[in-house]
This record gives sequence, C-alpha cells and structure tokens, in this order.
Amino acid sequence: MTTVTRPRHPARYTDVLLPVFARMADGCKRILDPMAGTGKIFSLRTWGFADAEIRAIELEPEWAAHHPETQVGNALALPFSDGYFDCVIVSPTYANRMADHHEAKDSSRRNTYRHALGRALHPDNSGAMQWGEDYMRFHIAAWFEVYRVLQPGGMFILNVKDHIRKSKRVRVTDWHIDTLRANGFRKLTQEDIDCPGNRFGANGDARIEYESVIKFEKVTP
Repeated sequence: MTTVTRPRHPARYTDVLLPVFARMADGCKRILDPMAGTGKIFSLRTWGFADAEIRAIELEPEWAAHHPETQVGNALALPFSDGYFDCVIVSPTYANRMADHHEAKDSSRRNTYRHALGRALHPDNSGAMQWGEDYMRFHIAAWFEVYRVLQPGGMFILNVKDHIRKSKRVRVTDWHIDTLRANGFRKLTQEDIDCPGNRFGANGDARIEYESVIKFEKVTP
C-alpha cells in the first residue's frame, strides 16, 4: 500500500474568511472548491452547511491527502456535469512571489508552493505562475469550467489579493473581476478582509493588508 505524505500548504484559507464565505453562500446546497489545497472548505460544515453537499478538487495528491473527502483532479477539467453546483468558492493563486519555483541553494526560508511541496508542481498548477500571460490564460480556462458546472444564477465566491512587485501594486483583483464580468458573471458584492499575510521575501515590508472576497452570479444568455 502506497502512503501519501501530507506536507504543509503555504496558503490555506485564513480563518477570518470562513464566516464571510458562509454569509455569501447562504442557502446554497451544492458547493465546490476546485482548487482546494488541504480541503479547508469542509470547515463550512461548522458554519451552517452541515447538510450541504461540499466537494473539493485538488491537483497535488499530497495536499489532497489532508482531507479524506478531497478528490485528486484538475480545475481545468472538472469531473462534474454541467450546472451541477449552485455555488463555487475558490481562492486561486495570487501570482506573487509564492510562485517562485527555483531550486533553493541556501537555507533561507521560502514560503512558496514548490518549496512547501518539496518537488516540482504539476504543469497545470498555477502555483508556479508569476503574473503574466500564462497566469491569465490559465485562469480564463479555469473560470470557463466554473461557469460550466454552475447552474444558472449560481454563486461564484472568489477570494483573491493584490501584491507588490518592484514597489508597485499588481492589480490581480481587478483583472479577475474584469475577466469574470466579460465571461458570463455579474459582480454582486465585495468585502475586503484584513489579512496581512506573511512577511518573508522580497517586498516583505510592503504587503497589501487585506484580501478581497467577491461574490458573482452566473448570468445566462
């Protein structure tokens, strides 16, 4: 029998986000996290969703192994039928320095996806994608899959954050909002939640002090 290790994940949902997710998803019965990491989405069961069907997809087996209900799978090819869910909740990668994936040659601390996992990421893991065309193409494809598996009028709850690069703010959040609006989603509400994040690496003293949780609705033609 093969034993799968369970290395730490460098970007689990911050606890303060869970009540925001719960409030935005109120009344939903079938909930999906297509980039689930260690499966913290299942914590929603303690926030009023004990009777909901919650599904989680994670690309890397080691992180999927943290929760017995998480399925190993790919956000670009979700194993669900069209319109199955009434809610999708997801925190995509932020295209910041956590996407660094070089082989470290010193003992300094690196809080990245690749270094936490201890091996190269799957080619379809956006955790190795810095801000740019590859990141954008990946997420456009992933959001098309989200649109497909959501029922008409279904909720899409997105947790995302800007970052600082070369002393300038990278507007990752605005890009996701604009992209979703252009591809069949209507923005309903946004909350900015204090989540300072870690203070390691380049620009460690110039972090964005909040993460955004944005609720969209699937609009059908």
